[in-house]
Amino acid sequence: MSKVKFYYGEKIPLEMHKVRIVQKLNLPPIEQRLEAIQEAGNNTFLLKNRDVFMDMLTDSGVNAMSDRQQAAMLEADDSYAGSETFTKLENKVKEIFGTEYFLPAHQGRACENIISQTYVSPGTIVPMNYHFTTTKAHITMEGGTVEEICTDEGFRTDSSCSFKGNLD
Repeated sequence: MSKVKFYYGEKIPLEMHKVRIVQKLNLPPIEQRLEAIQEAGNNTFLLKNRDVFMDMLTDSGVNAMSDRQQAAMLEADDSYAGSETFTKLENKVKEIFGTEYFLPAHQGRACENIISQTYVSPGTIVPMNYHFTTTKAHITMEGGTVEEICTDEGFRTDSSCSFKGNLD
């Protein structure tokens, strides 16, 4: 245990760590999970976290992390301002992309919202091979229209086609 000296000279003992929490997974019985999804009208966005064993709704990396990801998170400087972790990120972005400014965001959907607010205005048509629900919502909230341009193969769930994202 370290002793920390305050500006007025008093030294007090202080544990030099931050507390982190690990959440235990819950696997409800199949009957309970089926009841939950039926009550939610088969809408996964309306499920409660307690009714979900593994979140596969999102691609945002909310499930298992590697030991290195965990270690980096525990070592990160998450202070509100002046974070060393931010400075490392800023320097790496400058090194790789040669850009002076960047706006870090916590996940792709947040970035998508920022991009939509920046580039989409009423009357804008945004072509894509298929939308994710929030993608379409962000575009339409800004007055844009999503045009889904997809081959018929893209809509066949029983197809074994290795790539269904063609736009022609």
